[in-house]
Amino acid sequence: MEIDLPLEVYYSKKKKFILNLNNYRNAHYRVLSISKRLYSENLVPRLKIFDRFTEPVSLTYTYYARSNRRLDISNPCSIIDKFTCDALVKAEILEDDSFRQIKEVVYKFGGVEKDNPRCKLVISKFTI
Repeated sequence: MEIDLPLEVYYSKKKKFILNLNNYRNAHYRVLSISKRLYSENLVPRLKIFDRFTEPVSLTYTYYARSNRRLDISNPCSIIDKFTCDALVKAEILEDDSFRQIKEVVYKFGGVEKDNPRCKLVISKFTI
């Protein structure tokens, strides 16, 4: 299963929450709550076309940056992972987002794509 994920969420007409650890740490709890809900509302309908995973899975996030600016890849991917796992459970693609079902999480850098910055998620059956 493969799906493109957004890097930001508009929580009002002009304000957006950029998904990264620094913003997550500093944001007001209401902004976080609204952003997480909107992210899930956007993603869940797109996930409904996929089959449910009952066996352990591996999640691979490939981050495509907007610019060549230096980037700590785990900074955005950790928050994208957090929001996405909750949406995967809500969409009933995963039974649970604990270590019992998610055995591996990988973050990769996919390069710079100025016109289409995104994070691509690939969910696959976990193999040892």
